[in-house]
Order: sequence, then structure tokens, then C-alpha cells
Amino acid sequence: MPYTEFERTTGLDPQTAQRAWSVLGQLVYAWEPNCILASTHNEQWITTGCDQIDVLLGNGIRVPSVVEVVGESASGKTQLCLQLAISAQLLRGPQEPYGHVVYVCTEGAFPAQRLAAMADARASQMNNPAMSSTQVMRRIQVAELDDMETMFHALSYKLPALLSTQQVRLVVIDSIAAHLRFDMEGTEPHDFYKQRSSRLMQLGARLKQWAHEYKCAIVCVNQVKDVFGVQTSLPVDGDGAESEFKMVRGSKAPALGAVWASVVNARVMLHQRRGMAPNVTHDAEHEVPSHLLRTRRWIENVFSPWAPPAQCEVTLSDHGFTAL
Repeated sequence: MPYTEFERTTGLDPQTAQRAWSVLGQLVYAWEPNCILASTHNEQWITTGCDQIDVLLGNGIRVPSVVEVVGESASGKTQLCLQLAISAQLLRGPQEPYGHVVYVCTEGAFPAQRLAAMADARASQMNNPAMSSTQVMRRIQVAELDDMETMFHALSYKLPALLSTQQVRLVVIDSIAAHLRFDMEGTEPHDFYKQRSSRLMQLGARLKQWAHEYKCAIVCVNQVKDVFGVQTSLPVDGDGAESEFKMVRGSKAPALGAVWASVVNARVMLHQRRGMAPNVTHDAEHEVPSHLLRTRRWIENVFSPWAPPAQCEVTLSDHGFTAL
């Protein structure tokens, strides 16, 4: 039963319905035993650097898997990918080398300065000189691809060649949607979606094959599109916060449609909006003063075989995302 039908049938308010839906999901699908079972099979995970976010995602980013990170502009998608690119280079074990990373950029230049600042902050926090920005940059292979044909050629031929020769633990495609939403100019709408669906299925099958064959995680960044008439919500702590977040959650949806959603193993969605901090109170009859407003952010585990749907509020710092 879809969540919207569950909410309508039960007659519960949105916040209570979401919590009931989450509890029922945990009873029907034994997520915790599945995570314990996975750990006994020596499966590898890439940490986000925050224990609470790792728990939200089931233990971090699973290796191997294809994971989608989706969110609107400036929500922190690239920031999360850079955070993972640093974490992926940590030692896998006493006898194993540092993992390498392949970072594919399709929307401008690689944010090297931002990565360097995050790496130095992480190295200082861990007291590990081997994770300094200089060392981290040496283990990242960067490709900047300007059009759709170049992207497909690189992902179809150059990427597997690189994976076969390097100890790559993480591949980031930032973003998968940039060229697929607008690059088929001159085609009829029907032909556009037909060609795009075919290419997405081919690319998705190859990415899954390479993730398992070369034992790496592949993180694909996706964009969002506006959706009208959708009324879904997630529980958010704080007076009046749930109704405000409901508007943000209900007006955005991942791009590339159901075809791409069937390709990825898991979907992580980033949300942001202007609002009051959870511990700040204000008279609801008056407009909130601007000095009480700030940008609030959430990370949501939309679907995953390793963890139930859930979300948590996060903050963004030099180290990356950290749960509140």
C-alpha cells in the first residue's frame, strides 16, 4: 500500500501517520537483523564521518552498490559527495592500501578548494597526516565532461579501464542528470523520453555490473523537478516546523523519472528551508523576525534495502554534514 493511501485510509494526521508507517515498516521488514546479517558477511561500508547519519543510511554507503543523492540546488549534494570521497580513502584494514576515488564532474569545474579545506579539517580532527589535502588529492582521479556523448563514452569505456587498474573504492558522478535532461535537442518529446529511458537502463546495468565486479560504491547525483498537488510530509521537531517542511517535501521530486529510480539500490534526499531553530519559540500570531531565521537542512533515507525510510536534521560545517 502506498504511503498516501495509508494516510488517507487511517485518517491520522500527517505526523502520526508517518511515524506509524515507519514503525509498521520495521515490523514487516526486519531491517535491524538484515544489517546484523550483512555485518557478519564482512561487507564493506563507506562512512559519512557522522555516526548518526551512518545509522540513518544503514551503516553508511555500502560497497558494492549504486546510490543516488538527490536534492535541489545548494542543498549540499556536492558537499556530501566530497565528504564521502575523503572517507573512502581511509584504510580498509591493517594490510590494505588507501582506497582511490574517481570523481566525474558534469556541471562545471571540480571544487578542489572546498575538498582541500574539508580534508585538512578531517586530518586535524583525526590527527592523521596521511589524510591531509595534499595526500587526499593524489588519490582522486577527476574527469570534467561537458556533454552527453562525452559522458556516456567516458562512463562506458574509460571508467571500467580505470577500475581494472586502480584500487578504486568510490565513484562519484556529479551529476547524472545534467546532460540527460536537456542535451537531446531537436527531438520530439516522445522520442526524447524513449531514447533517454533506453540510455538510462543501459548505463544503470553497466554501473551495477562494475560496482560488483570491481568492489566499489557508485554515487550518482540527481537533480529535482517541481511537482504540483503532492501532499506528503515527514515529521520534524519544533513548533510549526512540520507544516513548513511539508511544503518543501511535497513540491520537489527526483528528476529522470521511474526508470532511473529502478536502477539505483538506494536513494538519499537532501532538503533545506528557511525556518526557526528547533529550540527557538515565537508567537505564532506574528511574523517571525528575520534574525530568528536560518537555513535548516535534513538528510532523508528515501528507500534502501539496508535501512527503513527515515530522516534527521543536520548542520553543515568545515567537516561536512553532522547530525543535530
